[in-house]
Amino acid sequence: MEEIFILGNGAMATAMAFGLKDKYSIVLVGRNRQKLENLAKQGFKTELYGDKFDINNKFIILAFKPYALDSVSQILSGKADLIISVLATSSLEEIKNQISSNRYIKAMPNIAAKFKSSITPFFSKDCQNEDEVILSTFGEICRVDSEDELNMAMAISGCAPAYLALVAEAMACGCVSKGLKKDIAHSITAGVFKSISALLKESHPALIKESVCSPAGTTIEGVNVLEEHSVRSAFIKAIKASIDKASK
Repeated sequence: MEEIFILGNGAMATAMAFGLKDKYSIVLVGRNRQKLENLAKQGFKTELYGDKFDINNKFIILAFKPYALDSVSQILSGKADLIISVLATSSLEEIKNQISSNRYIKAMPNIAAKFKSSITPFFSKDCQNEDEVILSTFGEICRVDSEDELNMAMAISGCAPAYLALVAEAMACGCVSKGLKKDIAHSITAGVFKSISALLKESHPALIKESVCSPAGTTIEGVNVLEEHSVRSAFIKAIKASIDKASK
């Protein structure tokens, strides 16, 4: 079984580890002893950073916070076979200047990688088929033509789960405020997201909205309230803000 080293022990690193563990031998490497001990209890191999960490000929996933790139790169030695970076605000050029590898990929899965349900856009000039197989373990993949495109795509793939979680929370809260039990509200909301996912694969969002909005019906009444509060504009601004942050 091929071994993959994930540098980091946060939410994204952990999600990827769970997504990969059925097909690969995973080693999580980090500085937080308690987090690593908890991951070890869940069946993962773990290692604490020392003064040096040998990456020679290894498959490496960079999943720590981008601000830690300088300090982490200083303790890495050797030349990796593959570097997959999920550091949103660190460019591939920055990675190449600090960490040696035969091949480089920048990707942005989301935390649904844990359940093999992520959509993962990625960019690389030199990836091989076996590298794409690793990424596809997280779910669907989408190769883009430039790092600029990736910065735009990751605002949806990586950031949007938080936006949509906010929507889900609000939808459930609205029902609860009118008297629906919390567990029922949560269950129905989760089911609606599964439903809209299936619909979006077959139709344009505007057409879905039109098909549900009957004249003078309950749906158009709610849509009008959302439009009055500029929800569409707020989402556009949120996506653009995330793109700007990723591009800095």
